[in-house]
Order: sequence, then structure tokens, then C-alpha cells
Amino acid sequence: MEYKVAIEELKQLNEELSYHRALDAILMWDQWISMPKSGGEYRQKVAGYMALKRADVINSEKAKNIAKYFMSYNIEDIENDIENALVRNFVNNFKRSINVPADLMRKFVEKVGASQAKWIEAVQKQDYSIFKPYLKEVFEFSKEIAVLSDPEKSPFEAMIEACDEGVSIDILTREFEKVKKGIVELLDKINKSSVNIDDSFLEQSFDENELLDFVKFIIEKTGYDKNKGSYGIVPHPFTNMFGPNDVRITLNCQSYKFGVFAAIHEAGHAMYAYRGNDEVNKANLWGGIMGGFHESQSRFYENLIGKSKEYWMYFYPEAQKRFKQFENVTIDEYYKAINKVQCSLKRILADEVTYSLHPIIRFELEKELFEGTIDFDSLPQAWNDKYYSYLGVRPENDAEGLMQDIHWAAGSMGYFQSYTLGNIYGGQIRHALLKAIPNVYEEISKGNFEPLNNWLTENIHQYSKCYTGPEIIKRITGEELNADYFIEYLNEKYSKIYNF
Repeated sequence: MEYKVAIEELKQLNEELSYHRALDAILMWDQWISMPKSGGEYRQKVAGYMALKRADVINSEKAKNIAKYFMSYNIEDIENDIENALVRNFVNNFKRSINVPADLMRKFVEKVGASQAKWIEAVQKQDYSIFKPYLKEVFEFSKEIAVLSDPEKSPFEAMIEACDEGVSIDILTREFEKVKKGIVELLDKINKSSVNIDDSFLEQSFDENELLDFVKFIIEKTGYDKNKGSYGIVPHPFTNMFGPNDVRITLNCQSYKFGVFAAIHEAGHAMYAYRGNDEVNKANLWGGIMGGFHESQSRFYENLIGKSKEYWMYFYPEAQKRFKQFENVTIDEYYKAINKVQCSLKRILADEVTYSLHPIIRFELEKELFEGTIDFDSLPQAWNDKYYSYLGVRPENDAEGLMQDIHWAAGSMGYFQSYTLGNIYGGQIRHALLKAIPNVYEEISKGNFEPLNNWLTENIHQYSKCYTGPEIIKRITGEELNADYFIEYLNEKYSKIYNF
């Protein structure tokens, strides 16, 4: 087989796999947006069938021949970045999937469907015992798949690599220790501050439809293109990628603060996902780098932009026009309220300072589970103890404790580190952005998001899956992963808010 022939066949194969990605997205969207409760059992069978069909593609003779050719090829010799990315992504995915029996994947997908249903029931009844056997089975399936997919690594290392390519457990542990130390020291200063922030006006009742209109207004002004996406309403917001120019986001407007900032977060995911350039889209490398780098874009928009003073210098007058709750609230009071630091139990409701500790707790627990130092009987106690140790709070029940996230029920082990990793990337990206455009926040205060969006597109978004997260951050900053910039940002911002 010649190189040109192999590349063309790989492009065709990748196109077929991208169709499966789109079909999976359609099924997931329908499951959470419009599928009736009684449809779940049959949907699990459909999902299992689709998993088999996807496995047929990756296990075909054509795929094996392409993989055999490129696995003996020095990828570093491929100078074209698009072709290099195509080969790298395919070879990695092939290696991870070829040794995993299709029937095992089908059973895993079906088990995940059952697990999610039991998770919902267990949360509603606040009863971990309902969920525990399903959680254990999903973990065991995940471990078996990880061992088969990458026998040279430990199961947890294989999962981390599959989610955040190029980032090892050792690197994460090193940088997470910096984050933990930095946040603990910052929290100590905040707790000693005499500044008391009133955020009670954010807890008032807001009309859901009015809030929905407002969040659509702000994210579209920020840059979300409604011609390339749409909206759904769910309890736990997510973003779903159907294609290079079709990225849907979901919202939850039952409360003001969560409604606004979850919307900005999901819009960040979407804008990254659909801003790939024509070359990456044509090669079906659209959607962006999954894991920590995708989270860096959502959390960058949500926090480093969306919770900045300048962002609300532009949007707060509109908020005051729409909501009587803000009639007698100054922008300074509002800005402090949305940035109030308070240790809490819920990851998705956590403030910007303490948030990173929540994923770190989950990362550490996953590591211990896969290493066998804790088991599923002791998991609730281990969870509660870590929350008390790191954040000084303890859950009253497992619904507000270890069952608060759907990730484990959905089979997403080895993902939680991505949220804190995203924050670390975000600190480095902000540092590079300010060096390139020192007045970018001033422009945001005027409602001009073009410099910000153009810089992100030019330096990050347009490349989509061409590079790994560590490669992109090195291209932007000239440095490896470094949590120092994120901690510096937090100290700079919150020392002004809390006057220390």
C-alpha cells in the first residue's frame, strides 16, 4: 500500500466513523430531551446495536490494513498537520479498540443505560444501595476494557490517556498538588477577611422563561452562533456535537446564577466545537480536543470571561432592565455576589475558587478504586471524609455526596480530572491572551467580543483535533502544563474582592 492510497482510505474510514459520532449524539440528545420514560429499555438495545456497528467499522479488514500500514510508519515523518492528526487519532483509537471484543462493548453500553436509570432512582430516593451494584459493574466493565485497550498501562492510566492524551497521572498529581496548596492558602486569606458579601438577591425567584431569554441574549452576544446550534432544557446541562456546524447546548434556568453561568459554560464548549477551519472539518477532525482542553474553553468563557467585572459592565444594565431583583443592586455588589466564595457540597454549584477541589477529590477516589485501596462499600465514607478534609463540609446523604454527578453512572471514568486540568490550561491561556491583547477586557466592557473570539479561534479553535492539549498549550505559551498561572489569577482577582 502506498502512502497516498492509505491516507485516502483513512479519510474515508474516518468519515464513516464521524457519522457514527453524529448518530450517537442524536440518540443521546433524544434520550435527554424528548424520549418518554418508557422508552429507556428499548433505547438501551438500540445503543448496544449501534456500538456493535461502530465496532464493525473499526474492526473491518480495511481498518486493520490501514492500521497495520501506519503502525509501522514513523508518524513524526508526516509533515502535513492534518494528515498527521488523522493518523495519530486513528492509530490511538484502533489500538484502544481492536483488543476489546465488540460484544463486550455492547454489554457495557447496555449496562451504562441501566446504570443511569438506577442512578436517577437512587438520587430521588437518596439510597446509594440501589445504585451501588450497578456502579460496581460499570467500574468493572471499564477496568476490563482499559486493560484490554492498553495492556502496557495501568487501567486508570489508560483511561486518563484516552481522555487527556499526553497527560500522565504523575503530571496531574504534580500540578494538582500546586492547585490544592494554592487554593487552601487563598481560602485561609478569604476566611480571615472582614468583607461580607450579600448574594441573597441572586437566590430570589426568577421567571424561568424570562431567564431563558436573557441567557440566550448574553451567550449570543458573547459569540454563540444560533445558526450552528440550538437549545434544549435538561436538569444537568451538556453540549452535544452532531457535526462541524451543528453543536447543540442544553440549559437549566430554574435559578439565576446556575442558569446564567451554566449557559456561558456550554456555549464555550459549543463555540470551540464548531470553529474548526475548513481543512479540519473536511477531514472530519471537527469537535475539538476532548477532555481537559474542551473544559478549558467552557470554563474560560464561564469564569475568566463571564465572571469578570468587564463582562458585566456591558451586560448588567440589560439585567437590571429585565429583572426587578436587581433594581437596588449596584454593579459592584452584583460582581462580588457572583464571585462569592463559600465552601459547598455540589461541584456544579461551586464558586470559582473552590471548584477545582471537587474534581480533584473525584480523581483521587477513582485512582484509589482502581488501585483497590478502597472499595464500593467504603466509597461513601471516603468521599465524605475528603470533602470534610478539603472543604470543611460533609454531605448529609449520598444524593448530595457521591451520587451528585452522572459521570460514573454513564461510564465516564477517568474524566473528572479534565475539569481542574481545564482550569489550569485556562490560566495559561489568559496569560498568553493578555500578552497578545492587553486591552481585551476593556473591549469586552464595551460589548466588543471580536478580539477575544478572533484570538481564540486563530490560536486554538481553528485547529480542532489537530494537536493534543499539551501541544496546543506549548504552541500558545512556549511552556508545559503549569498551574502557577491559574493560582496567580485567582489571587489577583480575589485579593481585590476580599481586600487582602
